[in-house]
Amino acid sequence: MPVKRSSSPVTFRGIAEELAQAIFRGELRVGERLPTERELSRRFGVSVPVVREALRILRQQGLLVVRRGYGGGIFVAHPNTDFAQDVLRVLLGTRQISLRDIAEVRLIYEPEIARLAATRITDAELEKLQEVVLRQQQGLREDRQEEFNLYFHRLVAEAAKNPVLAVVMETVVSVLLPEVRRMRLDRESRTHIVDFHRRLYEALGARDGERAARIMAEHVAEVQQHLQRIHQQQFPEAGERILVMEGE
Repeated sequence: MPVKRSSSPVTFRGIAEELAQAIFRGELRVGERLPTERELSRRFGVSVPVVREALRILRQQGLLVVRRGYGGGIFVAHPNTDFAQDVLRVLLGTRQISLRDIAEVRLIYEPEIARLAATRITDAELEKLQEVVLRQQQGLREDRQEEFNLYFHRLVAEAAKNPVLAVVMETVVSVLLPEVRRMRLDRESRTHIVDFHRRLYEALGARDGERAARIMAEHVAEVQQHLQRIHQQQFPEAGERILVMEGE
């Protein structure tokens, strides 16, 4: 592993930055095991605690992962959205953002995801979507189907073949889903979601990008309206504070 030695004093933040840049430059690849803490301390000319603090920062940023046991060690992590999700959850939990803010973001990117997916989706991906819709319809009879919502939107994003959009979708919808579960969607709301998913699947199957984008936009707006209505019913004392935050 190439490490640049500097004549200036080395800090744990400097080490973290150097290792992060090595990952971004591709010098450290996803899944690659780093040298031990002791070996890194020798290379950087610092103590083990300094290296340990640098590695802690990189783990928090989602760039490194520690695996225990046989074959364990410090590895370059596979990209995930955990860090971004944590940030959004904190902002949502402290009411610095609202579910309406999240809905507005979804209205910007999810219709375009659907439009792209209509032109790029494969037959195999369509079969997976069809199976999810069928499972959701069955889940209505059992008063459960929320577990399939994220999977459906993830499949549509994957079909768009744009990894940046897929990451944004995964982050935002993963944060939204627990809020939906917490509000205990009623049967009418769950039925609306399944109906939109079925219509979107049909538009994607017809390779109709404009129709798919329109349905997705209607879907996101409809879900937001139902969430607002249910929130006002379940938390009347809070008014529209969490969902709408008007006038701020």
